[in-house]
Amino acid sequence: MRRDIVHDIAAAALAALVGGLGQSIVSSDVELSAYWGIVASCSAILLVRSRVPRTCLAVLAVLMLVHQIVLHQPSALAATICVIAAYTTQTRLAPPWRWSYLALIYIGAAGAILLSTQDRLGPIWPNRVAIAVAVWAIITIAALAGAIRSRNRTRMELALERAAFLESHYELAQRLATAEERTRIAREMHDILGHSLNAIAVQAEGARYVIRSDTNRAERALADIGRLSRTAVDEAHGLIQVLRAEDDHASQRSVDTSNGQSPTPTLHDLGTLVRSFQPSGSAIRLRLDGDLSSVPPQVSVAAYRVVQEALTNAIKHAGQVRVTIRVSVTSREVRLLVANGRPATSDEDRKHTEGHGITGMRERVRALGGRIDIGPDPTTSGWRVSASLPWRAT
Repeated sequence: MRRDIVHDIAAAALAALVGGLGQSIVSSDVELSAYWGIVASCSAILLVRSRVPRTCLAVLAVLMLVHQIVLHQPSALAATICVIAAYTTQTRLAPPWRWSYLALIYIGAAGAILLSTQDRLGPIWPNRVAIAVAVWAIITIAALAGAIRSRNRTRMELALERAAFLESHYELAQRLATAEERTRIAREMHDILGHSLNAIAVQAEGARYVIRSDTNRAERALADIGRLSRTAVDEAHGLIQVLRAEDDHASQRSVDTSNGQSPTPTLHDLGTLVRSFQPSGSAIRLRLDGDLSSVPPQVSVAAYRVVQEALTNAIKHAGQVRVTIRVSVTSREVRLLVANGRPATSDEDRKHTEGHGITGMRERVRALGGRIDIGPDPTTSGWRVSASLPWRAT
């Protein structure tokens, strides 16, 4: 806006300066008064050139017509006004007004030269035609300069608009990443607390039965309860710290041992997971095939959480049953199977078949492009969770 005002003042000042220098063509007091009136009017209307361009150009056309009627000849003022008007048509008007006004400028300039009554312009051919062609060339240069300016301004506006769009898109992506991170943390919290509380309940129940007959076993169960409680608190504390962090890259952070918190469990920790459920009375059989170290960390964590949730559900809903856990690692995927020998037939079992835990398992597997099947085993009539988590070979 300020640049436009400065440009308008400069155009008005140029018209006034050229008008003052061209006063020599005036031959009488009447013409002098009319001439200065035209100069003052042109300068005044040019001050609002950017705000009302069509009105400004229309008023300038009328003033140039009066100039021709009063003075009967073109002047430096008229040429300057034509150049400013041609430039304005390209920078301030949109089609079709842009081309209509420019055509009128060409016609007006040629008419003023060819129809002038002044003998000093010479005959129409070739003098006046040559002058008209020269004026048209100057007008064309001004119009081209205006078109280039308009194109550059349009490009600048598009660039600014694109920058604003990219900024808003980046902010939206940041908000989505934050929401996704919060969802991941909530899922991790569910897995941690769900497993830990169920394991603690199993250990406490086992300790209650053997506290009189086998004090050593009861002490081990109570020690496991303390360990599980501390581990759950540490993991929950780590997730809350991530949740509270204002770092833009919070989604790339994980809980590690560098700050005194428990590391994120992987497939290597399945033995510890199974041992935490042993006092429940369930016969848990763990079979590992393949090289666990070849599994990428994110896949290993997801696979551990799937086994953890499936085992927790099996112990919680099926009770003291035989549970089989099978993990097979190939060159590009890890296959999981958690099965128990008791089918889910009660209403309580059906109630929990699609709870938050199972939803979390499905989301983890799908996020890695894998497959998961949860339901009755067609061969044993038991309940099973079967999943396949692939990864790209590097």
